[in-house]
Amino acid sequence: MLPLVQIPRARATVLLALVGLLGWLLVPATSATAASAGWADLTFEGSANGWTGTLRQRAAGFPAATITSDSAGGSAVGRQSGASTFLPASSDVGGRYGQSRGRPYLNLRPYTANGAGVPGASTTTYAFDAPTPSTGWTFVLGDVDADAVTVSAAGPGGTPVAVDDLGFRSTFNSCGTGGCAANEDVPRWDPTTGTLTGNVGAVDTNGAAAWFEPRVPLSTLTLVFTRRAGFPVYQTWFAALSRTLRGTVTAPGDAEEGLTVRLLAPDGRQVGETTTDADGRYRFGDLATYDGYRVTLERPDGLTSDLPLTRAVDLGDDDQVADFALRALVPVAVGGTVRDPDGTPLPGVEVRLSGPGPDRTAVTDADGAYVFDEVPVGDGYTLTATPPDGTTVSGPLAFAVPADTETPVVDQDFTVTADPRGSAGGTLTVEGGDGRPGVRVVVTGPGGTERVATTDARGRWSVDDLPPGSYTATVEPFAGAEVVGDASGRLTVPERGGPADDVDFVLRLPPAPATYAAEGLVTDEAGMAFPDVTVTVLDPDGEPFATSTTGEDGTWRVDGLLPDEGWSAVVDPPEGYAAEGSETLPFAVSDADVDGLGFVLLERVAGGGSTSGDGSSDGGGSDPALASTGGPDLALLLLGAALASAGLVLVRSGRAARRR
Repeated sequence: MLPLVQIPRARATVLLALVGLLGWLLVPATSATAASAGWADLTFEGSANGWTGTLRQRAAGFPAATITSDSAGGSAVGRQSGASTFLPASSDVGGRYGQSRGRPYLNLRPYTANGAGVPGASTTTYAFDAPTPSTGWTFVLGDVDADAVTVSAAGPGGTPVAVDDLGFRSTFNSCGTGGCAANEDVPRWDPTTGTLTGNVGAVDTNGAAAWFEPRVPLSTLTLVFTRRAGFPVYQTWFAALSRTLRGTVTAPGDAEEGLTVRLLAPDGRQVGETTTDADGRYRFGDLATYDGYRVTLERPDGLTSDLPLTRAVDLGDDDQVADFALRALVPVAVGGTVRDPDGTPLPGVEVRLSGPGPDRTAVTDADGAYVFDEVPVGDGYTLTATPPDGTTVSGPLAFAVPADTETPVVDQDFTVTADPRGSAGGTLTVEGGDGRPGVRVVVTGPGGTERVATTDARGRWSVDDLPPGSYTATVEPFAGAEVVGDASGRLTVPERGGPADDVDFVLRLPPAPATYAAEGLVTDEAGMAFPDVTVTVLDPDGEPFATSTTGEDGTWRVDGLLPDEGWSAVVDPPEGYAAEGSETLPFAVSDADVDGLGFVLLERVAGGGSTSGDGSSDGGGSDPALASTGGPDLALLLLGAALASAGLVLVRSGRAARRR
């Protein structure tokens, strides 16, 4: 920017007036921007390297910002009126937000005139009172030629904002409107570093600018201004679009006028309050472009609505309409709230109205409120609330509906408090031993309360959620066990709740019955021990009781048999053998071990029989000898007999070897 020329004050005033008039004549009329609230207001005060100020957008609800800057001072630094230097409507930003003529902006410089020995850059920060809208507002950086500006921002919670979300739109030159001579100088935007840099030669010109529309909420905006040549200034403008919210409230009779409507920003700030006109209409204008407004109609006495009286509204993209409808409570209504001791509303609680006429019920809404419409005139009405499980409710409430009145009966309120609760427990042990698991303990008490517990691995039992009062705990011993001492114990849950004293139990186990053994021997036909043979003992019901395998000495044994008739032992001969006689030996157990249960296993021979001890076959005969027909002579017969005898010796030898 060129150095300022000193002009006498009177002459300067006339000159500015002429320039302003010429500007109005030369600038085209602002395009229709019904959604624009216009350019922001600024305050700025202080001195070199210590400036503060405020930024206030004209859109209602847009958060104000505190400005801090360490710019150098001088006559060109600070708030400018915008009378002669402004952004034209012909620019892209002007086409969206209107021209900025007559609206203030800031002129700022680097930290010092030459930067020698001290930081050359200056930093200016705009700290917003609340997060900004994520659309519909702009900031413009102007006269960026012999300098550069790095732009950064933080969102809610201080989270850094990505450069893309700063919303760079375009560069342009604002001159040619009467404030400065038209030229084509524009700065360059680096989307990687977020830096707007003036022309390549760092030549001081006029009107080089860029505009931004942030795409996310901002909590702070920071501009770091760096000189490249001379002692330049740069300019900053702010503007915001605005939206309109309107609606109509319909109500019976003349109740549509004077109803209160409030508007809250997304962060809960109340940004507007109005009342409806004679036709029930209301309007909020010039609102910041937030998504998440809440508009609330204050319900008047005697009226209600079938729809919520609070609506969410999105003004991010367009104007909105939110209508409400009220209806009368006829002839009178009775209502109140149900809350806990802290005042928290309790929805879903049933309230019963009793008295003249049939009983009626209502259920509390999300605000804990309930209402009965059309309650006739009468005395002796009673309201009772059904508390949730584990709680106690105040009441009942008695009231009357006087004759000739349309005044609702209100403030019929209930308070729900949590009931005190307690617990009980103890330990069950075996006499002379440890805790016993899996044993039931039944706790009974007031109003038929019954809780059942089962002892854990350590013998502990416990029950919870017991109302205050006296209880009895009774152990249920398993079959054969008996309780040492009392099988029941008394316990008391305190009125304030909490644990009751432990109730312990001791069980005595029955003595173990005497048992006996069954044993025997398995041999072959020669009386030799037969090892690795399975013998199964069946109980008197014919079910397998236990198995035993013979050892090297051929013996088997099964323990743990109770005295009874009808026991039996069954041998399982190995392949190629069969039991002599039967494979099953029945026996009885009285008061002593049973022995002598022996089995003899015989080798099976070809044809399915078994061989007896003398070598003869017990089954499967052979064909009679055929008559001699001139066959082998006597010598050959003797030779065959000798070979057969030798083979028999080999077989016997093999058996003996197996049995050893």
